[in-house]
Amino acid sequence: MRPRWWIFVGSLILCAAALAWAASSGPDPFPTHWGLNGAGDSFSPRGRALAINAAGAAGVAVLFALLAKFVSAIPDAMINLPPGTRAYWLDAEHRAEFDALLQRWLLMIGSGVLLLLTITIAGAILGSGSNPVLAVAVWVFLALILAGVVHLIRTLVTAPKRAA
Repeated sequence: MRPRWWIFVGSLILCAAALAWAASSGPDPFPTHWGLNGAGDSFSPRGRALAINAAGAAGVAVLFALLAKFVSAIPDAMINLPPGTRAYWLDAEHRAEFDALLQRWLLMIGSGVLLLLTITIAGAILGSGSNPVLAVAVWVFLALILAGVVHLIRTLVTAPKRAA
């Protein structure tokens, strides 16, 4: 298994551990939404909140794992790339590199979502008031997503120039 898959699986295991920890010692009611300052502003009974979080984590894990696993099965006609680089990336010589790039990106996003969920669950257990770590984690997550998207687009747009 490639390192990107181990990171994804590790993120899922950390999320499951946080959910188990919350089930045994989380607050009741459990915060289900946080304001910009990291303080909970909406609450649900612990069992219900954790069931929803567990279902969400499982859904994210399955969705991103399946997308990453079967990225090479996406037909060329369904792939939207800039016109100047489409032929390059979909050429048989470069398609495996494109698939690996897209797989890494999907697993990065999936891992990030699972880690963010892990941080929110742990934050709910550790603190009942304002949680600056949670607020910072959300902004770091958004910045990493933006950086990942910019990197992906730059790579896909400039690929033929690198190859020439």
